[in-house]
Amino acid sequence: MTVVSPKESPPLGVIMPFFVVAPLGLAAAGLMLLLAGHDAFLAVNVPRVVAATHAAVLGWLTLTIMGAIYQLGPAVFGGRLISLRLVRLQFATHVISVVGFILVLERWNVMAMSVFGSGIVISFILFLVSAIPAVQAFRRGSVVRAYVSTGMVFLVAVACVGATYLGTLEHLWFPVTQGRLSGHAHLGLLGWLGIMVMGVSYQLVPMFQVVPKGTPRFALAALATTAVATSAGAITLMTDPAMPVRVAVAVAMAAGPALWFYDVARMLRTRSRRVADIHTRATVLALAFLVLAAILGVLAAIGEPVSPGGDPARLQLAYGIVAIGGWAGTSAIGNSFKIVPFLVWNARYRERAGLEPVPLVAALVSETWTHATLVIHALAVVLLAGAALLGQLTLFRAGGLLLALGGLSECRVLLSILIQRPAVQRGSAQAGQVTR
Repeated sequence: MTVVSPKESPPLGVIMPFFVVAPLGLAAAGLMLLLAGHDAFLAVNVPRVVAATHAAVLGWLTLTIMGAIYQLGPAVFGGRLISLRLVRLQFATHVISVVGFILVLERWNVMAMSVFGSGIVISFILFLVSAIPAVQAFRRGSVVRAYVSTGMVFLVAVACVGATYLGTLEHLWFPVTQGRLSGHAHLGLLGWLGIMVMGVSYQLVPMFQVVPKGTPRFALAALATTAVATSAGAITLMTDPAMPVRVAVAVAMAAGPALWFYDVARMLRTRSRRVADIHTRATVLALAFLVLAAILGVLAAIGEPVSPGGDPARLQLAYGIVAIGGWAGTSAIGNSFKIVPFLVWNARYRERAGLEPVPLVAALVSETWTHATLVIHALAVVLLAGAALLGQLTLFRAGGLLLALGGLSECRVLLSILIQRPAVQRGSAQAGQVTR
């Protein structure tokens, strides 16, 4: 774990918009699934499902990751943001482009999709321009930096493939087959989101759970295995291979996260903080969802022989829901509920600590709301995945509603952390005491 230097954190007004706005992407994804029809169980590339997926990935998870990287870069890796104005421009570009892209994607307006897709690519470029010097990317010496740097490479890859697919939808260069879509999806899911989730966890789990010093056993092996398996697997899937090859790819892609699973589970077992907080519970849930996602991924690779009702799309849909909403999403929620209170405390109270009574970090957060949000989100993921497997549209729509409520609840929690100013009882907070 790299040492944190809170005084190097960027201004609160630059970072917080990323975290606060991000859950609205989850809410939008839930609303789209609430309006889904039976065609969602027949093909995962129907416009509404594709729009919901991109709302969750681009509007929720990617925006959260961007905010985290802008924060961790200066505070953890000793880099710098070359321009706060550029960060604000990137945020505005990303939000406008993603909102427009989701709206036209649902209506399958190919020309407009290309326009807003270009805006998303511009947002990625602006992000990389700011993030690379912030994290001092591609420098040796930090496992977490290696994960972040590798994730950025996959972001470039998934953006290039996505832009190419948008081009071929408009100009018919080549057919976009199920295999090609799957390759693109896994570059984003495992190459970008997965590697970023794993890398950030190697920083945050030891910090928030107070894990004794020591390098995780398989950190570099998990990164190398995931990067190689994702690269080779995505290219292989784009050739629409036979079932045995698809299964081999699915197993290979699960190997890296399995090593990460071992490391994180081991850190949780050896943690000094014995009381389970929101981050502990979210991490445990994320591990459980990862196991379920790996199983569903292998079954989806097998396809029709093991598919409920003979419809492979049901397994594919359930797999995507558990991997994106369950594994990556639950991790993002747990991390956000610990990062944001720390950011607010650091900006408002750090310099006053020791000179006057200040609230604890825990006082900035409603434990009831954070746990309620986590429960709602987890139930939504389970209900959506179960409904997909059963082909039950009513249950699926109910899961979409729960997912939207979870997104709104997450937004409400983060806003309350930013807005409220808890009263301090004299004598209840000692100088420099910032955690429970």
